[in-house]
Amino acid sequence: MAHTFPDLLKEVLSESFVHTIRMLPILVVAFGLVEIASHRAETTWLRRSMAHRWLGPVAAAALGLLPQCGFSVATTSLYIEGLIPTGSLLASYIATSDEAIPILMANPDTLAWVLPLLGTKLVWGAVAGIAVNYGMRKTGSSHTYHRESGAGGTQRSNGPNRSHPHTCVGTKGTPREIIPHAISRALRIAAMVFVLSSLFNVAGHLLSERLAEAALSSQGIVRPLAASLLGLIPSCATSVVLAEGFSSGFVSFPALVSGLTANAGVGLLVLIKESRNKSRTLGVVILLVISALISGSLASIAAPF
Repeated sequence: MAHTFPDLLKEVLSESFVHTIRMLPILVVAFGLVEIASHRAETTWLRRSMAHRWLGPVAAAALGLLPQCGFSVATTSLYIEGLIPTGSLLASYIATSDEAIPILMANPDTLAWVLPLLGTKLVWGAVAGIAVNYGMRKTGSSHTYHRESGAGGTQRSNGPNRSHPHTCVGTKGTPREIIPHAISRALRIAAMVFVLSSLFNVAGHLLSERLAEAALSSQGIVRPLAASLLGLIPSCATSVVLAEGFSSGFVSFPALVSGLTANAGVGLLVLIKESRNKSRTLGVVILLVISALISGSLASIAAPF
């Protein structure tokens, strides 16, 4: 190892703190929207627009391209609140690239691959999200997550949920009520993200390179599958390893696409931690891995190397 463990721990804590601070404003805005939607019956138009089967995934994929993991955390929170459909959540996860884009842009040898990568993730995120919403509608499943009650049951997201401590549907919440709730919930999620991302970043720095060297050197379907599973690790180090591996020629472009498609950042970690519906969460993870495999396979046709 190039660094001692105390140096690595200091570096990881610093990185996690910076990432958490950067995502905090996004979380405050997201939870502010949630509180407004919860307090005002007049804002049902907001729920309808965010839950739109076609436009929702397109918007989520476009915003997910921003090179930071705060948006995936925000969409996860909105999904758990029942404000966006499963397809929009999946689209934001697919489009998220975390630290990979700045790294690829900083290298003249990989700069030309940035636009194809972003285009692939944007189009595939929108297509996959729309397909999931359409498929869930055809099978009779609600394409919008049911808000979870404190008693372990579920209620529909477009109805009152009196068990929710911060929900006053049909009342006009004042800024004095909305702002503290939004800030409190954002700080709680941010604190959890900081602690968990620090732990996973340490594991990522220690293990990601070895996993990449062992798995991504395989051929055929094993390579995109290995890249997809590697991308699931909720660590900024994962996207860095994939980007650096591609820059050095160790990781192919299809494997890069697969890995970054599955790399939803800490948003997936928040979903696993906060959701009580583990079967639905597992379904999102499976859809994400399948999407990563398909995107990598399609990329291998256009750019096999």
